[in-house]
This record gives sequence, C-alpha cells and structure tokens, in this order.
Amino acid sequence: MTAANGRLFVSDGNAVAVLGTDGVTQKSVTGMFGARDVLASPSGDRVYVALSQAGAIAVIDTGTLAEVARYTTGECPVHLAFAGSRLFYGAGCDQWDGTIGSVDAATGTGLQTVETPDMYSAPLLAGAGNTLVAGVGGISSGPVYTYTVDGATVTGLAHKDTGGSLDRVSVSPDGKKVATAAGSPYHLAQYDAATMSVAGSFDTGAYPADVAYSHGGTMIGGGVDSTYGPGGNIVAFDVVAGTQVLSGNAHPKAAYNRPGPVSGTLTWSADDTRLYAILDDFTGRAEQPHIYYLAKGFETIPAPAVTTTRLTLVQPATAGAKVRATATVAGHPGVTVRFVRTSPAGNATVTARTNSAGAATVDIPAPAGGAVTAYYDGDDSNKASSAKVAYKTVTTTAVTVTGQYKTVNKVAYFHDKKNVVIKVAVSSPVAGRKINAALQGKSGGKWQTLQTKVFTLDASGRYYIGLVTANKRVPYRVVVKFTGDAYGKPSSATGRTLTIR
Repeated sequence: MTAANGRLFVSDGNAVAVLGTDGVTQKSVTGMFGARDVLASPSGDRVYVALSQAGAIAVIDTGTLAEVARYTTGECPVHLAFAGSRLFYGAGCDQWDGTIGSVDAATGTGLQTVETPDMYSAPLLAGAGNTLVAGVGGISSGPVYTYTVDGATVTGLAHKDTGGSLDRVSVSPDGKKVATAAGSPYHLAQYDAATMSVAGSFDTGAYPADVAYSHGGTMIGGGVDSTYGPGGNIVAFDVVAGTQVLSGNAHPKAAYNRPGPVSGTLTWSADDTRLYAILDDFTGRAEQPHIYYLAKGFETIPAPAVTTTRLTLVQPATAGAKVRATATVAGHPGVTVRFVRTSPAGNATVTARTNSAGAATVDIPAPAGGAVTAYYDGDDSNKASSAKVAYKTVTTTAVTVTGQYKTVNKVAYFHDKKNVVIKVAVSSPVAGRKINAALQGKSGGKWQTLQTKVFTLDASGRYYIGLVTANKRVPYRVVVKFTGDAYGKPSSATGRTLTIR
C-alpha cells in the first residue's frame, strides 16, 4: 500500500484498489496481473505497481486513476524502490533466484541488472536519495545489503545479517539510515547505511512486521503482530529522542484476537499526520478465512476507559437447582462476558453476550456451593473489569437404616446390634463437612437423647454409623443435623425407628 494525492493505493490480486483515506473504495484499476508492491513517486502524481505475473511495472496517474505507462522488466518483479534517477525492482520466481533490476524512473528505459550475492527470494527493497537497500527474507540470518547509486552505476556499500524472518526494510529520507523489522529481535533496528553499524533500536515487543520512516524523517513507524505481545499493533517513535510517540491498538479487539498488520502496507500520509496499515483478521473459516481492515490514526491514543461489571445471583431455591447469574457492564451492549463458577465440585465457564442494556444472564449448574465471577475482558478502548459473588446450595440430609432386619409396623427389628448400619448423606457434597448425630432412645413414649457425636463426611457427602451398645427391645433412632457452611444451607433428618430383639 502507498499514499498519493490524498488517496491510498492497495495491490489486490490482479488489480489495484484505490481507497479514500476513510477506507471507502473509489475505484479498482484492473489488468494488474500479479500486483505486488506499490510505490508512489516523490511528487505523488504517479504510482508504480510491480506486476509479478506480467514481467512489468505499471504506472498509474493518481489524478485520473488510469494506467498511463507500462515498463518492461525481467520476470517476476515483486518489490520496488527509488534511488537516484532509477526505479529498482526486486524479482524472484522461485527460491534462490532473487535478483535486482532497474529502469530509468522517468522513461522506463535502460533496463539493467544489479550484481548481487545469491538471494533466497525476491529481495525486499527501499531507497532514498542515492541509497538503495536490499534485504532477504525467509532465512534465519536476515541479510541486508546497502548500495550507492550514481546514474546507472550501483556500488555496494555494506552488508549485515540483521536477524531472523526479515519482513521489511526502510531508508530515511536523507538516505543515511536503514531500519528493519523482523521476527527477531523484538524491536525496529536502525543502522548506518554506509557501514551497517548499529545506530539505535526502538522496542516494539513481539513481533515487528513492518517499518517505515516518515516523509520528514523525524519519526519511524512500525507494524507489530501484537497478538503475541502487550503493546499496540501500530507504533511510532521519535527518531532523534528514541521516545515512543504512538502506541495504538488499531482495531478494537482484545489482544488475544487482534488482527495483525500486513507487511508492506504501513504508509505515512504525505504530511506525516496519519499512519495507515492494512490489518488481517484471520478467521479460520473456510468461506472467508481473512477479513481486512484499514487502520488509520496518528494522535495520542486515549487511555482505555474504566469499566464496571456488576453481578447479581439468584441463589438456588431447591436442592440441585442451578444458580442464575446476571452481569451488567454499563454502557457496553453486545460484549462477551465470561461467567466462571468455582466450587469444591470443580470449575465451569459459561459465556454470554450482553443485551442492549449491557446485561447478560446465564444459568449455571451448581452441584455444590461456591462463587461466580463475571469477567468482561475489555478491549483496546476499555479496561477489563469483573465482579464476584458467593452462593450457597440448598442441602438435604438423609438418614437410612441398612443391614439385615425385618420390618414390623414401620420398625426395623435386628437380631444383633452388629447388623445395624446407618448411612448419613448430605446433598451437594463437599469433602470434610461435619454433621452432628444424636442417638435417641424411646422411654415412656418420649424420645430422649442418649449420645451425641460429630462425624466428618467423605467427598461423596456420606458417613456410615454403627451401634456400639444397645439394649434389646428398646426403640432407637438417629437424628442428624447439618448446621450449614460456606457452601451449603442447613438441613436435618431423622432416621427410622430400630430395635434389637
């Protein structure tokens, strides 16, 4: 992408899309077979397009938006740059056949080839003044070569291996500095063009994917695949001071799902007041795997706004009921809220989108008590916020008499106290719960407590009680009380009457 005459020119398959600075397409210039790099002339009245499938460079008038010339080149031109009076192109059809050629920028005549070392692919190019820079992507060393141009003569200056996965090179307007963006290191690197000695760096975080000096040379812009880092995906620095002057998340999505800039599309407006880039939102969907956005902006990015998430719970009203959670993110309709249930029974996550009032409601299974936390993850313009509320389940306590017995008139008759097994269970089980068990005997028509003891339930909410002592022909029963805890409400139960014959 390049900017010229108040418009943006974007290579798009076999065409060049002409956009207004608002991102609206004004025209598609067709017949641009294999359109790759686009480059604006210094005056802005022409845009040059590398036609990789036509062995040519097309020239578009930026006023009429019509093709006015076509320069013949070698095969597969991909990248373009001006240096001196020449228009250079980096070409390459296959691996290890990268070459550099040039033509007279004004007429397209005088086709020449630059002698270079073996290159893995079509070299990345940048130029300014009499300086030409060529970088080789796709290999771990990331070699960069600099040249000086005098008429049709191209003389090598310096070479340096700059880092892995080189994505883009740029030259300062005076031709004295070279900048690179690569998968590593995690910064925009700057070098002296004549010697390729290090001349500063600008930290971006992982992974810088594009770089471009401003027209005035006072700033350097970068595109960053910030899916992998905490910073913005469009950044800019003051070249002299080294300070960052722009850190923008150029699309309002959370960091883990932020579209990344397309290498080679970072473009300054002619007056350096705007910095543009094309962003690629990879969806993974077969019907539309990529969605592209135009990012624009060069103002102080406001700090993300503070948000407030409020959460209310409808406590379970019956045993086994779900907990109803309603989260409200004020002023944020259509955003995603994560509801995370934490409890001794395990964790669970449910997501929902807020309605027009900023509210989202879900019903969450509640096998045990615990807490629900509602998270709004925020985005580039809004801070994350959350709210947490605890809940308790309704419990039921059951006392079951088991073992070998005979029932007469609802009374369980046992031959021996050793045969008596009393199972206690409390629903919504939580390991380590305490219950109070009272052994009662009936005398004179009244139940009297003979013994009490505290028992600890297992992880399934159960405990088995036996009788150590018991008199024959005396009615007994066990009364159990669960007094409640942080996870469940109180409940109690009374077991059936039993007697030892």
